[in-house]
Amino acid sequence: MRALLISANRERMPYPVAPLGIAYIAGALKGEGHDVHAVDLCFASNLEADLGQILEDFPPDLIGISLRNLDNLTYPPSISYLPELEELVEILRRRTSVPLVIGGSGFSVAPLPLMQRLDVDFGIVGEGEGSIVRLVQRWEGGHSPHGIPGVLAKGTDEFLPPLPLESVGAPDRSILDNRRYLKEGGMANLQTKRGCPFCCIYCTYPLLEGKRVRLRDVGAVVRELKELQADHGMDYVYFVDDIFNYPPDYTEVLCRAMISQGVKLKWTAFVNPRFLTPEITAFMIKAGCEGVEVGADSGSPQILKSYGKGFGVEDIVRTSHLCREAGLNFVIYLLLGGPGEDERSLRETFDIIDRLAPTAVIAMLGIRIYPHTPLQEIAVQEGVIHRDDDLLEPKFYISPLIGSQRLIEVVTEGAMQRSGWIVPGLEINISPRLMEAIRKFGIRGPLWELAGRMKKSRIRPLS
Repeated sequence: MRALLISANRERMPYPVAPLGIAYIAGALKGEGHDVHAVDLCFASNLEADLGQILEDFPPDLIGISLRNLDNLTYPPSISYLPELEELVEILRRRTSVPLVIGGSGFSVAPLPLMQRLDVDFGIVGEGEGSIVRLVQRWEGGHSPHGIPGVLAKGTDEFLPPLPLESVGAPDRSILDNRRYLKEGGMANLQTKRGCPFCCIYCTYPLLEGKRVRLRDVGAVVRELKELQADHGMDYVYFVDDIFNYPPDYTEVLCRAMISQGVKLKWTAFVNPRFLTPEITAFMIKAGCEGVEVGADSGSPQILKSYGKGFGVEDIVRTSHLCREAGLNFVIYLLLGGPGEDERSLRETFDIIDRLAPTAVIAMLGIRIYPHTPLQEIAVQEGVIHRDDDLLEPKFYISPLIGSQRLIEVVTEGAMQRSGWIVPGLEINISPRLMEAIRKFGIRGPLWELAGRMKKSRIRPLS
């Protein structure tokens, strides 16, 4: 069978991201002997003309669409990606009659309302490698896909919950224009595990991947890293794990293997401050780590508890000291305005960040509400949303103890008084024009590192 896989993501902020999901799907389909071609619409100049040419060059028997995100997760200016998705589906429907299958993390967070809204034949919820293979087998044999876990069919709201894969394989990167991402200022992306056992009230990772952590074979990960460098010319990698340093013993084994086998790539990862130790930090640096992204969310004990973070301010302080003493760049991510947030808790966060002096801070205003998360229930109880709201369009929780206008005022004032603060929703130290200019210099790695060095805010940090 000839399968065309389309990454619907067209967002280039802060840089183009390789669609790792369709690379995994391609690997699964190729493993069953199917002919697979992929296209990343992030590089499309004329959607209709480009799609027409692709369909002419590679007439498919089936088209898979991967939706990475519903929107850009930014408040107050929010951009929904659904109009672009609907345009894509409409063009495909005009030009071909083959079945359309949609999946990806963006689809999986709200599959039923998206199936009702989009003119597609099938949907795949959660990890898609096994489901797509079984769906194709049924379709080729003329049988109904009913009963395949995680697979929806047009016209019905009934489906079995997806079953997490027992093991995570390797993606087939040959379908991607890997050097294009490098040229455009992006990085390679690599996953070492799936599943999240933690309970942050807003997070969709446990819904998308399950709560049981499944680790990839360390040898396979190291081989993939070396192939990225040797075969695709990559020199910088971002580990896309929801938490790179959990479980800690796996992190140490992986870093030891990277060191012993001579992996020479620079890399960055997202870390949980609870599990970063001096020993693991040292191994990470020796293995090529250039910086870490710390998911702190807040500097207030009250708010950390409200968010269900599972760590305290002391963990954030300890991790920051570790990074600074080791000479490791680090950015602290903040989610400001969630349940319980008020001016006092915001001041606590500003004060602790001043003491920690990270390389950069990325502050998001409000928290995007997703279906089936504890935050959704909180928002319903407080009247922020209605229980029957499908949440396809971006809706954000902002604590009524501070309100949106005052939140914007306090964060604007605080961020502009400090060095290295990036607030995407307010375009403080970040904008599409700035990011495009930076990419022209061919700079590798997360752009927060550069923004932190540029120190573009007008006032020096507080002492």
